[in-house]
Amino acid sequence: MSDLLELLPLFWTSVVASLVAGAVLPWIGALLHLRREAFLGVAAPQFAAAGVAFGLWAVPWFPAVEAAFLEHGHPPMLYLLPFAGGTVVLALVLHGLLRPSRSSADAALAGGFALSGALAILFLSRAPAGANLTGTMLRGEVLLLDEHGLWALTSVLALVLLFLVAFRRTLLLGAIDPDQARVLGLPLVLVERVLPLALGAAVGAAVMTVGPVLVFGLLFLPSLSGAGLTRGLGGFLAVTALVGLLAVAGAWPVSFAADLPYGPVAAALAAVPWPLGLVLRAWRRRGVGRAAA
Repeated sequence: MSDLLELLPLFWTSVVASLVAGAVLPWIGALLHLRREAFLGVAAPQFAAAGVAFGLWAVPWFPAVEAAFLEHGHPPMLYLLPFAGGTVVLALVLHGLLRPSRSSADAALAGGFALSGALAILFLSRAPAGANLTGTMLRGEVLLLDEHGLWALTSVLALVLLFLVAFRRTLLLGAIDPDQARVLGLPLVLVERVLPLALGAAVGAAVMTVGPVLVFGLLFLPSLSGAGLTRGLGGFLAVTALVGLLAVAGAWPVSFAADLPYGPVAAALAAVPWPLGLVLRAWRRRGVGRAAA
């Protein structure tokens, strides 16, 4: 443990970035869970990874960016963000257009997920950084994050969190009962138009900084635990956020002690309460069934 405490100051940007991601991404996952669009929590990071891969492959098209790439070893974060966020926004907009036909939307989402995974590997294999970047990008190396990456991640997620808090009533009621939201005069149309942009920016910034594996875990797994461990909406949101924060914090000593990559460890820890939630949900359903009988 003492060795870990000595090394953590060297990776303070990575530690702070993980805590920021663990505080915000589970809230986004909870919203997707309530909207019954949880698969977007898995697909969106894959779309963003494909966008980042395309941006890396397209570096030679922009001489100034290529010069920065050769000097610093990586393209500037502000160059990659439009590629990462743009692909997610495009995918979410297309998914929204197909949403009235649920079967078509789900099939297109699954197809886009498969295609984006293949394209990410193909683009990275031809990127100026070389094929070795493929494994790093797909695994997610938060330890390589610098101050520029931390600034980009924190700025984007802070703006997205501000949007979620400012329009929390519209987002939550719109996810649970959109008709009631319209009756109350909430700005549902405006929020629905801004939401894809916010999700695209958040997922894009997170994927290009902390990696898609960690983003997968934080968007999808804490909300599953929260749904099983609690009943009310407030408890669901609180447990979802707590699981995300505990996972990213607890992954540091585990990853260091076992010499394992951080992102997969954090995602695995976020899944630890899930089986308990399944057991509690089954127990509650059995209790309700007995009471009804």
